[in-house]
Amino acid sequence: MLRAAWIAASLAVLCTALLWMLLNFAPLRSSRLGPFARGLVTPAAALAATRRDHPTASWPMFGGSPSRVRFVASRLRPPFRIAAVIPGESLIEMPPAVAKGRVVFGTHDGTVIAARTSDGTVVWTRELNGCIASSPAVREGIAYTGWAGPAPCGQPKDGTGGVVALDLRTGRILWKFGAGNVEASPAIVADRLFFSAFRNRRESTVYAMKLGPNRHLEWRYELDTKVASSPTLLGRRLYVAAYDRSIYGFDGWSGELKWRTSAYADDAGARVLLNLRSLVRRRSWSEGGYYATPAAAYRRIYAGVIDGVFSAFDIETGEHRWSRKLSGSIYGSAALWNETAYVGTTSGTFYALSALTGQTRWQVDLGGKILGSPTVTNGRVYISTTNRETFALDALTGAIEWHYWDGYYSPLVVDGSRGILVGKGRLYVLENAALPSASRGIRPD
Repeated sequence: MLRAAWIAASLAVLCTALLWMLLNFAPLRSSRLGPFARGLVTPAAALAATRRDHPTASWPMFGGSPSRVRFVASRLRPPFRIAAVIPGESLIEMPPAVAKGRVVFGTHDGTVIAARTSDGTVVWTRELNGCIASSPAVREGIAYTGWAGPAPCGQPKDGTGGVVALDLRTGRILWKFGAGNVEASPAIVADRLFFSAFRNRRESTVYAMKLGPNRHLEWRYELDTKVASSPTLLGRRLYVAAYDRSIYGFDGWSGELKWRTSAYADDAGARVLLNLRSLVRRRSWSEGGYYATPAAAYRRIYAGVIDGVFSAFDIETGEHRWSRKLSGSIYGSAALWNETAYVGTTSGTFYALSALTGQTRWQVDLGGKILGSPTVTNGRVYISTTNRETFALDALTGAIEWHYWDGYYSPLVVDGSRGILVGKGRLYVLENAALPSASRGIRPD
């Protein structure tokens, strides 16, 4: 009897240990710290380059710049007053773009909406009849928007998506390009449009299109995995994160693949373990990789996987610099500022990590799942949760400075002296409620 009880207890311990290893153990590659660019390629430098390339846009694409750092200098600080409310008519998953005094965004029901940022007046709407789960990119009076399968979102993807070019002033469709399901937010550098599309979990294509009167594809690259995250560019280097837990580094102008990297060990045992974990948690052999878009600065690329590992890689070689296993899954992109990476997880925990080492500078529990990406401006970081709450935290300490009752995914883009807060089905135009004090002006990068 005692022997049977001992065997049962031993088996229970063994099963518990195996289950823990399956669900929590991360077979990571060894890491090695390398050059860290404190005075070069900072978020502020990325912002300056974006302003030169997009002089009439205050937030021209997802992340605010092609490097997706989600930082912009401003004088925004709570408390705020709501200057206008812009109806979205259905769920707004991804934040808008802002250019030429207009904010443009898409909804899950397949509608693209443009409104004036000055008073919130809707100036046009355009029905695409496709699921819009990405942000537009705007350049020279044209808004480039992706769609992925039929509307509303949540239906099975049928590969009928693509990219459409809309006149920012009138909403007129200028052209459409069928590419497959485009959940990735396009990026624009100079006169080139970069985006990715997937057909299924095993087929994706990365595209580079030359814009202008002689519009044409510059190159395309096929990947045998799903790509739903957005392309990131720094200079002429292009970075794409995929569901196979890999990040791909391209020459953005030629399309040549320079390297492929991962935070995870590449041996067969590690791959089987990770795929089993995806199968147990998500009923899919390949749903544990990168959904979040990489952010690039400080000579590094920063990105987190659905498995909950957040990592930094060398921007030139793809070498693994460091990784942190965080609580929960990571679906949102990181914001970068002050040599810090800000990222949230589905556990409700929001982290500020050293961009150099990954060490936790502070963390705070916000009480709801974090699926979207933060924004940093004027020394504060803004983030929303699935409890339909938006928070402004002191970016240096994590102290909560402001709280609002709406929000769900990525919370804020900046339009000069205004903020555009993304609610679950509407946008709010925010303005400072009082004049800023001398001690709370623009904080430099």
